[in-house]
Amino acid sequence: MEGRQAQSSTVTPPGRYTLPPTRYFSEDILFCIDVDPESLVEMKVTGPTGRPFTRLDSIKQAIHLFINAKLAINTDHRFAFAALGKSAYWLRKEFSSDVDFATAAFRGITVDSSSGNADLTQLFRVAAHEAKKSRAQNRLLRVVSSWIHFHVTFSYIIGDLPIMELSIGP
Repeated sequence: MEGRQAQSSTVTPPGRYTLPPTRYFSEDILFCIDVDPESLVEMKVTGPTGRPFTRLDSIKQAIHLFINAKLAINTDHRFAFAALGKSAYWLRKEFSSDVDFATAAFRGITVDSSSGNADLTQLFRVAAHEAKKSRAQNRLLRVVSSWIHFHVTFSYIIGDLPIMELSIGP
């Protein structure tokens, strides 16, 4: 399984299931958060204050839970944050394993009312560059993207050849 390396093999008694001890590789995880106006659409769920959650609120909460779960597995995981409007841009460029770092990054999110179809090219370039830096430090890079747009067609083009199109929505 990617990201794990077995340290030793153990014999499991019949009828009992256990996982062999493993070492988890340290990961750099880049979150890319969509900041389209649709991210401010209120959901049917309300928070503890009685105010309805927005899609962006739900994404922030899910990321916080994910970060805490990943750090419970390996405290050496690090996180950075980018936003996606018309193009990708950094919220917090440096990777950190501090949970408060994520909260500070979330404060930097502003919704871009002018965003239309996002250019994912910049996100892929950033990810490729960060992957090289992570590999040099013997770490894995993961990119986790939240995408809120509906009724959007993605086109990934290399040179003059479209390699994939994906439509979302009715």
